[in-house]
Amino acid sequence: MPCPIIQDSILLIICARIFEKYMASRYDSFVMNNENKQLKYGAVISYIAIFINTLTALFYIPWMARKLGQSHYALYNLAFSFVNFFLVDFGLGMAVARFVAKYRAEEDERRANILVGTITKLYLTIDAFIIVVMVAVYFFIDVIYRGLTPAEIETFKPLYLIMAGYSVLSFPFMSVNGILTAYEKFVALKLCDLGQKLLTVVLIIHALLTGRNVTYLIAANVVAGAIFLIAKLIIVKKETPIVPDFTTNDPEILKGVLSFSIWTAVVSVCQRFVFTLAPTILGMVSNSTEIALFSPANSLEGYFYMFAAAVNGLFLARISRYIAKNEEDKLFDLMVKVGRYQMVVMGLIFIGFLCVGKDFMRLWMGAEYQDAAFCAILMFIPDLLLFTQQIANDTVIAKNEVKHYAYSNIGMAAICVALSFVLARHLGALGSSIAIAISYFFAFFYMNVVYYKKLHLDIFSFFRKCYAGFVLPYLITIGLSKVLLTFIHWNGWLGLGVKALIIAFIYLVSVWFLALNQEEKDRLLQRFRKA
Repeated sequence: MPCPIIQDSILLIICARIFEKYMASRYDSFVMNNENKQLKYGAVISYIAIFINTLTALFYIPWMARKLGQSHYALYNLAFSFVNFFLVDFGLGMAVARFVAKYRAEEDERRANILVGTITKLYLTIDAFIIVVMVAVYFFIDVIYRGLTPAEIETFKPLYLIMAGYSVLSFPFMSVNGILTAYEKFVALKLCDLGQKLLTVVLIIHALLTGRNVTYLIAANVVAGAIFLIAKLIIVKKETPIVPDFTTNDPEILKGVLSFSIWTAVVSVCQRFVFTLAPTILGMVSNSTEIALFSPANSLEGYFYMFAAAVNGLFLARISRYIAKNEEDKLFDLMVKVGRYQMVVMGLIFIGFLCVGKDFMRLWMGAEYQDAAFCAILMFIPDLLLFTQQIANDTVIAKNEVKHYAYSNIGMAAICVALSFVLARHLGALGSSIAIAISYFFAFFYMNVVYYKKLHLDIFSFFRKCYAGFVLPYLITIGLSKVLLTFIHWNGWLGLGVKALIIAFIYLVSVWFLALNQEEKDRLLQRFRKA
């Protein structure tokens, strides 16, 4: 009798083919041609995906861990973490988005095709190296993971093979997201990402409810990933003019890609370095209690970061077009518009957590973790500042000035590590959080100098137009909420929900009357009327 995983996988693949044919035939009527609608719906879908990820973290993951048991849950995560360690994008995905958007703005389809072909060949070269490493690792799994029992080693090996096999096969297609971004197919891209997440969750819930083992859970992730990778490839083929040119070698394009990708790779590594190394430093200079306290704060920062980054990359094609057409004077207005939007949306989360963060942490993790709320707040602040300047950051990418962004991240990583050793020794998790916040403030200051001197953006005017108007609404919300919440004596999640609604009402009223200008109010009212 065939393996249940294979049976279900075949059924899913058949369903996927039907879905793909339907989507290909209906895509023109579904995706909006209007750029603003693409941006709006792309951002909305991003927020839905973030909401699902957050629910997953709060409810679904603890349930999965209990159903699998501690040993198999550890093996499930180990298979992902180890394989993904080798699958770093190396900045090539962002290079595709940046250069294809540039060539598209210049109406140079030929160079866009050469670029995609060149980057795909680079991916294949890296992939060959990854295959050699992963094959070698397989034969030394029992040596590398000495902490696993013989039974766990035998369970882990097929998990490793499934994940490694899918990863090396999908790695050369990492450029697909960059192509969809460059051609502003945000709705399609975000729907595919959301669909992959939903399908994965549905398959895993089905597996857990029917008593399937951990191997099925890994296979479920692979099947969902393969289905939506194929869907993205179909969309690229049918909705963009890209036809990768693998025969033409253009040294100028290769040089541009490598010079860009090296710096973006440095940025990626440095950003991971900051948060990944913190628990290790705490383990060296503090204790396990402080590591445990830091972990939920670090997770919450990750969710806040995801929410802040929901519009990340959505404006890169528009910025590239402004630069190509010598319309850079429009960049400042776009930066203010997006920055103020982020101040409204991210400010609600930040102020809400500032007021009831301890209550949330008590309910979510337990009373012993309530002090982690302050650690999270310290890490929220730089995210709020950095993502209000997302347009300037995308402009740095579009103008190929990524080296300055890399310099800021190198400095940030060095400051964070140095301060962490000093502060964590005396303040534990709080010290690590302070070190992270200070290092990010350095990056914020450095990049503002770059925006002012290299991009010639009026940063002082931006501070006045973006930040200044929100100081009073923020302070009023915090002060009035603190007073009113003293009269709320309900406990549990219901009490927290009531408090959150009160804070949100005060915040939205304050922002409406004290921060938003008439144009922003009119735009919001118009959208409410349409809804």
